[in-house]
Amino acid sequence: MLRDYLKINDSDRLIEQSVLQLKNRGQEEVTEWSIVSANGEQKGRVALFDKLSNRRSYRVSYRIVQTDPQGKIVVDHLTDIL
Repeated sequence: MLRDYLKINDSDRLIEQSVLQLKNRGQEEVTEWSIVSANGEQKGRVALFDKLSNRRSYRVSYRIVQTDPQGKIVVDHLTDIL
């Protein structure tokens, strides 16, 4: 589950903001959520890159990037499974 990789509280909600379908060779899909606390305060954003294929010696299926409200990266994780 996506929440397992994020640094958020149990009471925080993920609200989907956008889905971007990139028409490149890998047909990558980028989904973005905003992180909202129980009292409605925006706590950051999450981006999930699907079918990530890079030119390095390793290949992974997903990249998860979490940022705080100022745009600083909190989590940047590569994984094969969610």
